Amino acid sequence: MKKLSILLVILTTLFLSTFDGHSQIGNAGPGQWSLKGTNPIQLYFGDKLVTVYNPGKAEGKPFFYPVIGPTGENMTRHWPMKEGDDTEETDHIHHRGMWYGLGNVNGLDFWHYPGDEKKKDKTFGKIVHKSMNGFSSKEGGSKVSFKVKSDWLGDAPPSAKVMSDSREFTLFYTKEGSLVVDAKITLIADSGDVTINDDKEGAWSIRTIPTLRLEGKAAKGSMVNSEGQTGKEVWGKRAAWVDYYGTDKAGKEVGIAIFDHPSNPRHKTWWHARHYGLFTANPFGQGHFEKGAAKDAGKFVIENGKSVTFTYRTIFHKGNAEAAGLAAAYKAFSDGK
Repeated sequence: MKKLSILLVILTTLFLSTFDGHSQIGNAGPGQWSLKGTNPIQLYFGDKLVTVYNPGKAEGKPFFYPVIGPTGENMTRHWPMKEGDDTEETDHIHHRGMWYGLGNVNGLDFWHYPGDEKKKDKTFGKIVHKSMNGFSSKEGGSKVSFKVKSDWLGDAPPSAKVMSDSREFTLFYTKEGSLVVDAKITLIADSGDVTINDDKEGAWSIRTIPTLRLEGKAAKGSMVNSEGQTGKEVWGKRAAWVDYYGTDKAGKEVGIAIFDHPSNPRHKTWWHARHYGLFTANPFGQGHFEKGAAKDAGKFVIENGKSVTFTYRTIFHKGNAEAAGLAAAYKAFSDGK
């Protein structure tokens, strides 16, 4: 019994030392992924930082920032996480890197920034990162996955729980050098029925670098979707994927594509894709996107005790949609590759 107690102490110590805020998890060798810390979660490929999963305690929801693309440049807007880039617009303070949020869940806004003075008419909620509860290195370290949990709470005391979620992210590079981020997000109704009301705001989202914008200072970008629609026509349309492409700061051709998996409810999803660098896959906004649709057409109810899962792939690539082979890449994603 004494030996067993000593063994348990040793194992507990090893576990805690692995998951503290400073330890390295996984092999950090060349061509391999590793993870550092749990709050925030920093992801490295070899000795280079690729992205950080920020808990977003003050911001109202977790988010990825920065996201370093295939040319070595950050691919999401710096502001408001980082000041000083005069090519960036300081609008929409709630747009932070790459994130998941919803505009109206049980009457609460989990999209906008709770501290935004311009949104005093909103009743806010907050998505609270709880823990990292899984990490794995796959295929000889060439892929990495981690799992996290979040609670969705009302922002005002006593912060009643609305629901929870579990998230699994997998990152890897393709042979062409594209960075791939797979996101599997499960919304869990563990505190009563959950009503996701029809709203244009949400769900899996990115705010791009200013050079990918269609309009505005520094804008050199374009948009295209899987249906062949381009530019502003992409907004509100249903499509399997959308690609925002243009150049980075150094003038190199790059793009960001989001794929909506065929298994997702309401596939092909609608897209809240705007000319100023925001695009988001939104299966809950039909009443806002389609003329003649009922105002609550996009409403979605998760009954107490049940859950729903959405899967997205985001590709940070070189070149435009055709050069990046997005049609073939989407087929591979659909086929589970």
